[in-house]
Amino acid sequence: METKDADYRNIKILAIAGDNNFAAAGEVIKELSETLSNYGLGFKEAVIMPESQNDGVSKILSYMASGDSLVITCGGIKEGVSLINETAAAVFKKNLVRSKDAADLMALVYESNKKPVSPDREKACYFPEHSFIIPNQNSGISGFYLTEPVFLAAFPLEPENVVNMFKNHILGKMLGKLGINYFIRLRKYKLFGLKEKEFQILFEKLKANAECSPGCSLNYEFSYGEFIISAAVNGVSTQKLSENIKSLDNKAVDIFKNYLYGFDDDELHTVCSYMLRENGIKIAVAESLTGGYISDKLTDLPGASSYFLYGGIAYSNFAKTQIIGVDESVIEKEGAVSGSCAAEMADKAKERAKADIGIAVTGFAGPKTEYDNYPVGTVFIALSSSKVKEVRKYFFPGSRLDIKAWTAKMALFWIYRFAAGTSPSPASK
Repeated sequence: METKDADYRNIKILAIAGDNNFAAAGEVIKELSETLSNYGLGFKEAVIMPESQNDGVSKILSYMASGDSLVITCGGIKEGVSLINETAAAVFKKNLVRSKDAADLMALVYESNKKPVSPDREKACYFPEHSFIIPNQNSGISGFYLTEPVFLAAFPLEPENVVNMFKNHILGKMLGKLGINYFIRLRKYKLFGLKEKEFQILFEKLKANAECSPGCSLNYEFSYGEFIISAAVNGVSTQKLSENIKSLDNKAVDIFKNYLYGFDDDELHTVCSYMLRENGIKIAVAESLTGGYISDKLTDLPGASSYFLYGGIAYSNFAKTQIIGVDESVIEKEGAVSGSCAAEMADKAKERAKADIGIAVTGFAGPKTEYDNYPVGTVFIALSSSKVKEVRKYFFPGSRLDIKAWTAKMALFWIYRFAAGTSPSPASK
């Protein structure tokens, strides 16, 4: 895997956990760290302090706010609490002043939520002099930032709001402070079904094409047959950035063709579900070794009943024959783990549910027994429709859980390819 080390500069974060809410503090640090990583940046230091330790908060802030530091704080600003406001004012020897803009915004938000603005609640609207307000239209508790003597941005500890506040009001200023004078975005490409050697060849081809966009860097990660390519794309303006992203998108689509199923936050199972719903394709699923994993994923999307008709766990031979309807002679002659059994499971599930397609999986996830007719990791996947009858044998490596995950993802990719109008099964691993 190719990696690119983050540039940590002198960026520091102090999270202040009220009511010992350390989980929220950790979540905010993680989300801000991920946002900075899109720009090749990272925190040099990150500290979580309880809100009750006023002296400790003051000492940590005094330590962090030195030299050319860029400090981000989260917490210590909420209804009736202005700990970080007061601490920053003391550390930088500034007076606390009421912000009319912050107070007006608080009143507007509170009024819409039928909450009164008391003098105690308005304490959160007092900031060190010469502060700039970071508005928060969601809770009404604004943050603030200072540009001297050091760059300091302070947010309330609201995991659901902090990242948007940071991106909308602070990120650009921080990049400017660091001398990063271009726009950058992390673009992800989600792929499935390629053998590793095939992927490497195509990835090198994409890298060669990406070199025509100066500063674009590529790396990838791999998990259970899925490759995720991360591209850091930049541009001297937002328009140029959009043009560069579109150009790279076109290259990625052309190079990876039917193996590229999504972008950025897309997940294979949600893309499958969306395509089934939008194309009016109704599906039935018969699972053995995956134990309902595929059905569970296909029902995550709201409105799943419009495309998902049936999901059955036919784990035992009894269930395969007496519930799904597999002919007993198939299992007697070829075994429950066989192409013929998988094909019958897919056919019967489709027929009984009156679905457009049926998909089935059967295999050995381990441990091995004396009755197994194939090695552990052997899996058969089958798909049945009015126009397509397809079954394929795979061998997936790893533990029992690994084999189940591989199988479920491959089955979902078959569904994706069918819904996209291509041959369901990619080459076996």
